[in-house]
Amino acid sequence: MKDLKDAFVEDHRTLISGLKGLLELVDEGDYGDASKLAKELDAAAGPHIEFEEKCFYPEVGKSRSRDYVSNLYDEHRSGMEAVRTLSSLEAGSVLSSDERERVLFHLQRALDHAVSCGTLLSHVTSLAEPEQKQLLDELERYRSLAHKWTDLHRDGE
Repeated sequence: MKDLKDAFVEDHRTLISGLKGLLELVDEGDYGDASKLAKELDAAAGPHIEFEEKCFYPEVGKSRSRDYVSNLYDEHRSGMEAVRTLSSLEAGSVLSSDERERVLFHLQRALDHAVSCGTLLSHVTSLAEPEQKQLLDELERYRSLAHKWTDLHRDGE
């Protein structure tokens, strides 16, 4: 059976790979492939982001400051904004210079978050085995629901 740490690391590898790919594609002006990859990342990342926001970050908030946890949510929203922008591009669309810079900023912010989220791995491993099992069950539940990242904050929540 997979443990929470392995699932957490696997999900972050997917996020990091997808965000790096989007940064490269947007930087190269390849918006067609960026839109395709953004849609794939939207679906792949959604369950993990939902798990973090609804289960894991409240747990982290027990030992970290409110500002720290609030920033984690804000960094998710940055990534989501970039993914939403890129996913919505129609074939042949090109971003304006300002839009491109904004998307690159949000992608880099989300990538930095995904990379540094590894520091929260110690929080995962310090939990008692029953708590880790409960969180892993929740992660698996969110995976089965398969919500997209961009569906998580439809009402500006």
